[in-house]
Amino acid sequence: MRRYVIVFFTLALLSCNRSQQTQAEESSSSDKPKVAILGVFHFAGTSDFSSVEFESLESEKRQKEIKTIVQKLKDYKPTKIMLEFPSSNSTYLDSLYNATLEGNRDYTINEIEQLGFRLAKELKHDKIFSIDYKLDLPFNELMTFAEENDKERLDKLLKSIKAQDQKESEFLARNTLLDYFIYRNSEEEDIRNKDQYLNQTAKFVGDSSYVGAKFVSNWWERNIYMMTNIDRWITAEDRVLVIVGAAHRAVLKDFYEDRTDVDYIEIRSYLEN
Repeated sequence: MRRYVIVFFTLALLSCNRSQQTQAEESSSSDKPKVAILGVFHFAGTSDFSSVEFESLESEKRQKEIKTIVQKLKDYKPTKIMLEFPSSNSTYLDSLYNATLEGNRDYTINEIEQLGFRLAKELKHDKIFSIDYKLDLPFNELMTFAEENDKERLDKLLKSIKAQDQKESEFLARNTLLDYFIYRNSEEEDIRNKDQYLNQTAKFVGDSSYVGAKFVSNWWERNIYMMTNIDRWITAEDRVLVIVGAAHRAVLKDFYEDRTDVDYIEIRSYLEN
């Protein structure tokens, strides 16, 4: 589920650029595998409760912006590109990528192909990696409980989501996709994503129901499965780029920053340069 409040602080971006670049350079000096995570929105739309409006990404303007982002990502020099697609159906995505490599199909409008396939092809990768794990969240159960037991909190939550979606839509209308991804892959945005779950959704509980806690724990559980799918393909010399929804990035980033066996690289520093 995507939750965003877009407040673009130019000075803040400039001030953190140097520290993020230093982090990337220092981490790259070790002999551990590198992991970077790019948080995106779903280019083809989403079935999530949140809904953001944006112009067609098939336009010449937006296609040019996507290509600019790909060139920025190339500077990270990823050796493997891992995508938010069910690992249980990886052979299907492999077939699509192979057909793309052979020139038998164009990129469809989704982030997996527009960013992942395009970048992998330019880097001459012969394989992409599927790392998603589907785990249903108890959405209907949560909504029923909230309607019956905490309507005031639910109304406040829904109002805030609608306001955030409106601000995000307006930001996309005024700015480039690169500007948008720079903000989306910020510490402030990561915190906001996690806060939506931990500080708001988790509070829908009662004496005999922990549906809010169940919802949030299921979300973290799904991301743990995704982490283990990423780990299956990492080798010592790798520079891995993971492309996932921004809410996934916020959680996965914490996992990899806290681990001692990999170096987490902040991809935003490459977007800003």
